[in-house]
Amino acid sequence: TRAATFQEEMSESVLNEVYVVPNPYIAYSSAEIAFRTGVRDDRRLEFRNLPKKCTIRIYTIVGELVDTIEKDDPTNYATWDLLTFESQEIAYGVYIFHVDAPGIGTNIGRIAMIK
Repeated sequence: TRAATFQEEMSESVLNEVYVVPNPYIAYSSAEIAFRTGVRDDRRLEFRNLPKKCTIRIYTIVGELVDTIEKDDPTNYATWDLLTFESQEIAYGVYIFHVDAPGIGTNIGRIAMIK
């Protein structure tokens, strides 16, 4: 077997495959119930297909910064707890995310939060 490697020259096109789950996020959905305990689990979103090192910034639709997530690990995902950088719960609506991977490129996408 061969060890896993990260090839930056091939990763710019892969950056276009970054996605968020669940999207749209439906508040108080059955996905928030923990399987073992049956009580509400932590609310969160996952950004997937990320490079090893990147910065994810989440903005409101009018461009106000909501939160920043720094990722520097070998996994291909990062989680967001649906709180602002001031630890406040977010409102329902559409949010913009911006993934910035140094030396690779950027990607912009949308996240919907609905009741």
